[in-house]
Amino acid sequence: MFWRDKILKAIIETEGLTKVYLVDGREICAVDNLNLRVFEGDIFGYLGPNGAGKTTTILMLLGLTNPTSGSGRVAEYDIVRESKMIRSIAGYIPEKYGFYEDISAYRNLLYFARLNGIKDDEAKERIKWALEVVELTDRAGSLVGTFSRGMKQRLALANALIKRPKIIFLDEPTAGLDPYATVNFRNLVIKLNKEYGMTIFLSSHMLHEVRQVCNRIGFLNNGKLVAVDTLQGFLNRIGNKIVVEVTNVSNEMIKAIEDIEGVDEIVKSDSEIIIYAKIDVRLKIIDVVEGFGEKILTIKIEQPTLEEVFFKVYGEGK
Repeated sequence: MFWRDKILKAIIETEGLTKVYLVDGREICAVDNLNLRVFEGDIFGYLGPNGAGKTTTILMLLGLTNPTSGSGRVAEYDIVRESKMIRSIAGYIPEKYGFYEDISAYRNLLYFARLNGIKDDEAKERIKWALEVVELTDRAGSLVGTFSRGMKQRLALANALIKRPKIIFLDEPTAGLDPYATVNFRNLVIKLNKEYGMTIFLSSHMLHEVRQVCNRIGFLNNGKLVAVDTLQGFLNRIGNKIVVEVTNVSNEMIKAIEDIEGVDEIVKSDSEIIIYAKIDVRLKIIDVVEGFGEKILTIKIEQPTLEEVFFKVYGEGK
């Protein structure tokens, strides 16, 4: 696939990118010294809680707001001096978008194509293709006001595709969608990446969404980029998650397990212990439990969830 090429070329590069807003006489740093690289062909997950600075980052990368300091390039274009060129090769779906609901989907797309300077003959061909990609061809003549939220989101994606973009920025793309529409939209994103080689920059606060589609993830918190890695790279940071069910768990047993070399953290419930360790310490755990005269009912290694990775990474970044 496109993003598996041996030579990785950055399509987004930022250095010290910072945005400070003045609110009620005080400075609010929305994005703080962002150093980020996103490679061509990535489906990059930009993950963080609401208010972390995700949307502000996208607006700066598209040249829709200027940074306070620092620099950035998208497809080798400077985000300040060459922002019009960036917007000519980048699609963008904001969290809240606007269509004219009293005209058809087709007429909406034609209107926005004209705004982007695309001549009608070319626009009609691109609209036909875009509607086919998002599976809305049969609703091209329908009023947008009759569309469900999921259909409007697919129409927004079609609108972004009219430019034949190199990269698409998605800001909370599945917020408010029902499960069926969410899966449908997710599959479209994967299709655009795999079949058309488009780079996807997906901003979200939803862990499961990022895990489903992204090959690289950046964690953002309070405007700061805490970490960037592949999903597997983040999972490896936690190491082994060993789940043990024991007949009886005492505080002394927990202390003895904590003292095992390689154990990082222990979480205890009634009869279950979850041990996070960089190495496989199951045999040593068995020795400790049996040393206290108790029996192990089950012991297994599970893959950590992205939620566990999230809280560990954010804890390290505070």
